[in-house]
Amino acid sequence: FFMQQYFSLGMRFVRAHKGVVALGVLACVVLFLFLSRETAEEAVLTETLRAVTVASVSDLSAHTTPLPLLGTVVSSNEASVRADSSGRITVYRTQGDFVGAGTVIAEFENASERAGLLSAQGAYESAKAALISARAGSSIAGINSDSSGVNLESAKISTQNTIRSVAMTLDDAIRTKTDPMFSNPQERDSKFTVSISDSKLLITLEEEHILMQELLDARAERNASLSITDDLVSELSTIEAEAERVKQYLDHLSAALALAIPDQNVSRATIDGYKGVVSGARASVSGTFSSIAGARSALNANISGSMVANESFTQSMNGSIAAAEAGLIASEGALRGAEARLEKSIVRSPIQGTINALSVSSGDHVSPYSEIAVVSNNGALEVLGYATADDARVIKVGSKVRINGTADGVVTRIASALDAKTKKIEVRVGIQKGAETLVNGQSVRMDVARTAAVSTLARPEVLRIPLSALKITPFGPVVFTVTASSTLAAHPVTEGTLSGDDVVILKGVSPDMEIVVDARGLKEGQAVTITN
Repeated sequence: FFMQQYFSLGMRFVRAHKGVVALGVLACVVLFLFLSRETAEEAVLTETLRAVTVASVSDLSAHTTPLPLLGTVVSSNEASVRADSSGRITVYRTQGDFVGAGTVIAEFENASERAGLLSAQGAYESAKAALISARAGSSIAGINSDSSGVNLESAKISTQNTIRSVAMTLDDAIRTKTDPMFSNPQERDSKFTVSISDSKLLITLEEEHILMQELLDARAERNASLSITDDLVSELSTIEAEAERVKQYLDHLSAALALAIPDQNVSRATIDGYKGVVSGARASVSGTFSSIAGARSALNANISGSMVANESFTQSMNGSIAAAEAGLIASEGALRGAEARLEKSIVRSPIQGTINALSVSSGDHVSPYSEIAVVSNNGALEVLGYATADDARVIKVGSKVRINGTADGVVTRIASALDAKTKKIEVRVGIQKGAETLVNGQSVRMDVARTAAVSTLARPEVLRIPLSALKITPFGPVVFTVTASSTLAAHPVTEGTLSGDDVVILKGVSPDMEIVVDARGLKEGQAVTITN
């Protein structure tokens, strides 16, 4: 009812004031058009314009335009850090850390190497003491002899301890770590609980396991009666042979686990766990060889020193000094060898730079020569690209390069042969200006200045353009030109044969026509801006 009354009143007002209503409607229409135009203009202004490069068809045909290449920003000073040892690793640095040359990045388990180094240091200090005693003169030759005897006795005690330590390591490797893989491990009828596909290897493994039990029992009995009056040099050779037999057994066990077949008794996860246990046992046993070598070196050095000291009672002073110096040189060689073995277990950065890649984590088991990290000097960058053999002929060392439109560079090296992987020629570009706009590892576009125009056309009148300048549409191929209003205009063309990365144009272009070099992603009528 109210709506009807309002409508009636409105109609009476319109009939009485027709001119006023018409003017009001006209004003609303004008205001709407004005606001719509402003909105459209704002949308055009706020739209990001596409930057394009234009060149004449004749220049494109003659290849006088810059050669486009793709490249990757790399460090000119980069080092790949690889493992010299194997085993479980502890990592001390994280990706992105800045490290100096020689900084420790990670470290392998090296308890045996440190023990060998400590033994070699003791032998070295003993040899130095022997030399000092020899230089003291004949008046203290007797004292020196007594001192050498004490040192020799100490070396023998140390050797005896080394033999027992090695025996404990072998016992741990067999009875603690690998016996759980056998049923009734302490009995002669023990069996390997993991199924493997090689029956011959299985028989060999079970026989060796029995022999290992006998070896450990015999060693325990021998160690119970071992004293410093025994031939410890010979005993070191004996236990070294025993360690070698244990290592060979662990190698066979590792090979068997590689052929393991999971079943209802032993799962794949259990097998993988066994593999890790065996690997750790092998590392421990391998470490005993350096301990034995260190003990042998120390014992021999002290035996020699003791012999020299005893003979010094009847020899001249010069002869005593020469013998002591020889002992010192020998012990120093053993010390340097122990230091080298320890150093192989420590992973250091060879250069100063940033850790751009870190391939391992603490607790990982790493094999020799595996990549641990990549250290780069991110402040010294260059661009690495590849060109075809034909393209490489039109550039030279010293050619100017524009990189991503933000940086300038120069060609510093062109390889003399094709790369085996890419089947292209490597091109390196040094960055002269704008390096701060680039990031190590970034993919970039390079425009390399050509040294001379190159043409392989049969007839000069034939025109060709890069494939990138051709736009395939539902209505056929077109090229784009830029109008005076900075919009794209499409021109239909007739294409001919392909010639490398170019296509011959039979119809639709003229030599002087300036077209867009890269038409990918463009459309007719699109607003653009021209860039050099």
